Amino acid sequence: MATTAWLTARNVVAGYLPGIDILRGVSVEATRGEVRCVLGPNGTGKSTLLKVLFGLLPTRDGEIRVDGQPLRSIRAHEMRRYGVVYLPQRPSIFPYLSVDVNLRLGAWRYRGERGRVDELVGRACEQFPMLRDRRRQSAGTLSGGQQRQLEIARSLMHEPALLLIDEPTAGVEPRVAAVIYQTIKDLAAQGKAVLLVDQNIKRAFEIADYIYVMRTGTMLSEGSREGFGGDVEALVSRWLYASG
Repeated sequence: MATTAWLTARNVVAGYLPGIDILRGVSVEATRGEVRCVLGPNGTGKSTLLKVLFGLLPTRDGEIRVDGQPLRSIRAHEMRRYGVVYLPQRPSIFPYLSVDVNLRLGAWRYRGERGRVDELVGRACEQFPMLRDRRRQSAGTLSGGQQRQLEIARSLMHEPALLLIDEPTAGVEPRVAAVIYQTIKDLAAQGKAVLLVDQNIKRAFEIADYIYVMRTGTMLSEGSREGFGGDVEALVSRWLYASG
């Protein structure tokens, strides 16, 4: 693995109920300038992994570091101080507030700096032109794909170093999904670290620099996209027919 990881998790054990471990010794890294994808069937612990990495679920064992700092005792509301944002599978926008206000709430750390916030809103509207024409529109009236773009744009208002993204295009039409995947790829090209959980294996495979394959709370295999040979069917076969 790369030695310049922004986030490193080693041998993480975690679960929701006492004595029941969902993650059983999982190790991952998220590196600036890369999209790293966690793939695998439903129920393998992919979403749980992101919750643990963001501090929403405590570890029972193992170590998590962000920018070299241990995070075992860090809570979710403190993660933005470490440059980490989390986009859950379900939209977390404020539906009755306008697109503009949703964006500005994403820049809460810069409250009182009107010029800085205006600059960030303008940058978001350049990156997502759809938002520019809908800034006064209630966020809840946007389509599912538009809401997802708003959510990504809002997360960028914090100027994060690492984005943890869960199922970015679930329920989104293919045309909008293509925009979202290109945005994720562009973010990595700009030097951000992206750790992506996805069921859209084909599209995730296309943008991934590094791939983790999970099965039943453990890492079944991992490697660069090139190391998997560009064969999506072979990748699926690994988790369908692997023992254990």
